[in-house]
Amino acid sequence: MRKAKRILVGLKTLDRAAELTNLACCVGSRGATLMLAHVIELPDATPLDADIPELEANAQKILRTGERVAKRNNMKVRKQIFRARNAAEALLEEMKQKKIELAVLGYHHRRTLGEIFLGTTAQHISRLAPCNLLLSIPRRE
Repeated sequence: MRKAKRILVGLKTLDRAAELTNLACCVGSRGATLMLAHVIELPDATPLDADIPELEANAQKILRTGERVAKRNNMKVRKQIFRARNAAEALLEEMKQKKIELAVLGYHHRRTLGEIFLGTTAQHISRLAPCNLLLSIPRRE
């Protein structure tokens, strides 16, 4: 596989942002563009344009962490916060629109009731991704 030039990095939590961005930098080609993406998932009852300053501030913090890592590795960076009902669908749409060559995502071992019935974002994307996918799965603690 040749090294990717357009890489989407799905950043969900602050504690994994640096790790996932660094992984993308390691597998990307020199000078690749990293699209750092964070999805704020909102329930159906909440309008997508609702005022949610705490979630926005957290998203910005996560993206800034990834941006610092990418810049240290001489990568071009674009940051995007999405508001969606479903993170997987939002990320898949972005992959298609931007012709992403590689997506780097994290996976967690926790299981919520919704994940048991609907599956995780990573599982959904792994079935439908229009590009190569790299999942980082941490050790169980």
